[in-house]
Amino acid sequence: MKQFFALVVGLCVFILSGAAFANYPTYLNGDRNLILCDGHMGTAWYVDRTSLVVQKYEPPQYIIAVNVVAADSAVGDERDFYSGGKGRIKEVRTMRFFYNWDLRKMYVGKVGVDDWRFIPPTGSWAETGISMPAGEIAFALAYNMRFYGSMPFYDKFLKREVMVFNDDFYARIP
Repeated sequence: MKQFFALVVGLCVFILSGAAFANYPTYLNGDRNLILCDGHMGTAWYVDRTSLVVQKYEPPQYIIAVNVVAADSAVGDERDFYSGGKGRIKEVRTMRFFYNWDLRKMYVGKVGVDDWRFIPPTGSWAETGISMPAGEIAFALAYNMRFYGSMPFYDKFLKREVMVFNDDFYARIP
């Protein structure tokens, strides 16, 4: 009974968080160069495709830098932003991603420093939020290929294989 209750609660949290995420504008203020990568509590993060720079192309290793824009409601009302309203940029930061295709591992690091932090393909929002979807979008933009989204992972809670990113996620990358 406890397992069933935990499953129901987990699925509700998963569905509700997905629904809230889905309501942020896919492109900030209609600009298709600013692609939604994550959203949480009134703030949405967008990958700026115009800033993407491939810093290392030595397969199976790649390094990509890209600007990630944080935005919130332009009118100061989260509900307006959730329902597709205008957003205002509140921060821009450059993120660097290191990928090892053979090992299927993605890392994020600070600009100018090769101090990489592993981004697990499945994990909590604290471990993966913003970084993993931004890194996935950056790789897809640079190489027109999926990185973590190209293979399923075993979800211990659901006890089955799941895709980290679905086709809807990649559909936003024009």
